Amino acid sequence: MTVSPLQPMKIGSLEIEWPVFLAPMAGFTDGAFRLLCLEQGCGAVVTEMVNAHGMSIGHERTGHFLGTFEAERPIGAQIYGSNPEIMATAADCVAAMGRFDFIDINAGCPMPKIKNRGDGAGLMRDPALMGEVVRQVKQAVAGRVPVTLKTRIGWSADTINVLETTAAAEEGGADAIFLHGRVAEVRHSGEADWGLIAETKRARTIPVVGNGGLREPADLFRMVAETGVDGLMVGRAALGNPWFFRQAHGLERGEEIGRPSAEEVRETIHRHLDREMELMARRGEKHLKLGVEVTACLVLRSHLMRYLRGFRGIKTLAVTLEQRQDRATLLARIDEVLATGRRCEPPPAPSLPS
Repeated sequence: MTVSPLQPMKIGSLEIEWPVFLAPMAGFTDGAFRLLCLEQGCGAVVTEMVNAHGMSIGHERTGHFLGTFEAERPIGAQIYGSNPEIMATAADCVAAMGRFDFIDINAGCPMPKIKNRGDGAGLMRDPALMGEVVRQVKQAVAGRVPVTLKTRIGWSADTINVLETTAAAEEGGADAIFLHGRVAEVRHSGEADWGLIAETKRARTIPVVGNGGLREPADLFRMVAETGVDGLMVGRAALGNPWFFRQAHGLERGEEIGRPSAEEVRETIHRHLDREMELMARRGEKHLKLGVEVTACLVLRSHLMRYLRGFRGIKTLAVTLEQRQDRATLLARIDEVLATGRRCEPPPAPSLPS
């Protein structure tokens, strides 16, 4: 497949050399996973969404969602809320940290407990409020970092108002828009509407980054060709597969890069767990009833079934993931799964007796 190389993009004063972003996904994209994706060539990452009210009052546990590693750059911090003043206060706090390259406003989270109170995707129902949130956040950061907004094409199939909401965001001062091509009502099911992404790109003068329906590395280049977007944001396709970005770079160079070996999967899981333990250790024992090691293992389990997808022994691991396990026990069980080999490959040879 012949593809055109992706061009660098600018978000305000920030230049993203390879404009492929890791999407913020609650419960998955903490610093441990984000860094793995950057190491595989991801162009930029964004934190899990952070409650603006919690940030504005200095809530310690809220701050944990902004835990980063030094090598995580470029990185954006995503905040959510619907009160412009509170969002502005939170943005000021984040900008003052000096650890983030841009601030992203969540105007697309489809979870009922978020959108039904007017936050996340709920902002799409009030374009004027969305624009005011952007305006006050932009004013609060005072040029220290660019401000972006992540949204969807509409609330439901009957209320697709993406041109109105993105116009409000642009008028409010947003430096770029991340646009998911589905309505909030369907969350992540069904096909993403790339046609509306293309229409939005044509209507806006600020950069538009496309999101939704990017299942394979080749889809990145297909979306750019079909919509003209300035960049791409990859979500679920990267879960358990940080190698997605490496494969996309290979495709851009005309090289076919296969999936990782079992040994590389093993090394990546070990590195992921070690970093989760480091993040947990920063929180302190008072926030970890089960301790650093067991808590880190519990956090990792949401990734494991994805890392090990396709291996013959995965069902054996699945039935034990609900158990509390220490590092050694969990890694031993992972090794047992990896030793079974992938289903589409010849079974591994039996071990010879010693």
